[in-house]
Amino acid sequence: MSKTPESLDADELLHLAIQASAQGNHEQAITALKRAIGVAPNEGKLHYMLGAEHAQIGMYDRAAEEMARAVELDPKLDTARFQLGLLHLTSGRVEQATNAWKPLESLGAEHPLYLFKTGLLHLVRDEFDECAKHLNKGIALNQANAALNNDMRQVLRDIDKQLQANSTSAKPATPAKAAAAPKHVLLSAYRQNRDDDKDKD
Repeated sequence: MSKTPESLDADELLHLAIQASAQGNHEQAITALKRAIGVAPNEGKLHYMLGAEHAQIGMYDRAAEEMARAVELDPKLDTARFQLGLLHLTSGRVEQATNAWKPLESLGAEHPLYLFKTGLLHLVRDEFDECAKHLNKGIALNQANAALNNDMRQVLRDIDKQLQANSTSAKPATPAKAAAAPKHVLLSAYRQNRDDDKDKD
């Protein structure tokens, strides 16, 4: 006998949400995640995924609230913490991004998330050489999340494009404003990180 929607547990609802998200059905994913949170309100990963879905539909403030709730419930969700800082950064809240990312320093200077957040903070200060150095090193060390590497490569490409445009423009723009990190880095390699974070439990 198949289960009714009301009888599904939180893990089943999470898997349905991931499936819906992969198919681009964000409404269905959000509905499933909200139901899952109703079943397991203190499960950080559910809030993480809901925040990612809100980011996908452009609700960035709500996404930040969910990411903040995720790391409050589960401080070991390093990827959620990185995404929270990224949401703040792409919304122009540099100080809040810096504060959100501070705990990532405990991962060590060779950890990809530490290198990515450090590179992005150099970016907003227009320190492009340092930004590129840290992002490239993070990409080289990041063997787990190919999609996140792709997002960081896109940041580097955006920087190069803007610097090239500035070199031919009579009135150069501020590169950091034009080359901000992509807003939808959020679902990058979510499934891989979900498994990685579960291994830490």
